Amino acid sequence: MTALSGVEIRARNGPFARLGAWLSQERVFRWIPFVLVEGTFILVIIIPFLLTIYISFLRWRANRPFEQAYLSGFRNYEAVLSDTGFWAALGRTFYFAGFAVVFELVIGFLLAMLVHRVVRGRRIYITVFLIPMMVVPVVVGYNFSMIYIDHGPLNQLLLPLTSILGIDPRIRWLSDPLAAQWAIILADVWQWTSLTFLIFLSGFSALPPQLINAARVMGASRWQTFWWVELPLLKPVIVIAVVVRSMEALKLFDPVVLLTFGGPGTSTQTVAYYLWEQVWQFNKFAFGAAASMLLLILFSTLIFTGIWLMMRERTRLDRERAS
Repeated sequence: MTALSGVEIRARNGPFARLGAWLSQERVFRWIPFVLVEGTFILVIIIPFLLTIYISFLRWRANRPFEQAYLSGFRNYEAVLSDTGFWAALGRTFYFAGFAVVFELVIGFLLAMLVHRVVRGRRIYITVFLIPMMVVPVVVGYNFSMIYIDHGPLNQLLLPLTSILGIDPRIRWLSDPLAAQWAIILADVWQWTSLTFLIFLSGFSALPPQLINAARVMGASRWQTFWWVELPLLKPVIVIAVVVRSMEALKLFDPVVLLTFGGPGTSTQTVAYYLWEQVWQFNKFAFGAAASMLLLILFSTLIFTGIWLMMRERTRLDRERAS
């Protein structure tokens, strides 16, 4: 054996060697995932959340950099709760989300049920029905803005009805308040029905074939099998679809910006667009922070209620299976 030089001895006993030996211990590897997850949670969620709460209690306008900010208590929350524009935008948001989610659930469920029964070409159907969800929202908004123009393809399809109805059936999709609202709903339905279709298709694929075959052997018709066997088993999946789509639909923003910019007037302003306008156009950062906290409480209550219903239904089904 060769003798080690002084340099080699110092290298083996130096700080980097001790650091390498410490990192090679098994307990360190158990702590690394915890530190990474907790650090990411603090940086991404906790710090912005606390900063938003702090801003919501300030009297501060970003367009006046030399004006000192100071704590104003709950004045911003009072301003939000007394703002008629905020409540009107919130009501329109529930209106858009309600109709859009219902249409997406019904259409997605029917498509999933039909595709589940298809034997040949199922992959092709699945691929085609999932394409809208993969399209960038900016592209969807641009395409629908071209479809909805007064002389666009949608109104051209309605033009032959002139001779039947005796009136011009063309609709001003982006300039009439009611038509503009439904234009946004239809654009959202076109893009996000794919998501509910995917959720329901996974639910149909997970149905136990033993129960379905047993019902058919006992003489149940296809409709009775669906109503009394398949549908009860799909209730947790339906709740998941409702919760997931409601979470996203309540944040409706892209179609409003790309199609109508909240117009005509304020007929298509959702709460997300309204807060964007208040913060980035009128520099009401504290007002927007307070409104965001109130919306967080409201939407979290609704979402957790849906999750609680889902867990209760799953528990009930597990008890029925066990008995």
